[in-house]
Amino acid sequence: MWNTDGDIARQICAEDFRIHFAVTEPDGSTPADDIRTAEDFARYLGWWHGQHAGAVFTSVADAIDGRHGRLLWDLQVGGIHVGGVDVFDFADDGRISRVWSVGGQRSMRS
Repeated sequence: MWNTDGDIARQICAEDFRIHFAVTEPDGSTPADDIRTAEDFARYLGWWHGQHAGAVFTSVADAIDGRHGRLLWDLQVGGIHVGGVDVFDFADDGRISRVWSVGGQRSMRS
């Protein structure tokens, strides 16, 4: 959904979805702090795609243990290549209920 259609969030995220980012937008704003539902996240992703045209996320590694998951990812925009870690909690129905996302200044492949 980060590379394609943000509407996917409505299918895979629980209604009470929350995401916590450790980074801000380049202007210092934190629009993701207002996300309280799957619908909010879908709208945010639409906005994000408009602000970050050409951005490509790549999954590096993942693991799921019952109600929890982890994802190592890379992001490339032009000549910039960074990485990060997401930690997930899943709701009883298997949809994502919480995410904690931390990005860094280097690829997670290294």
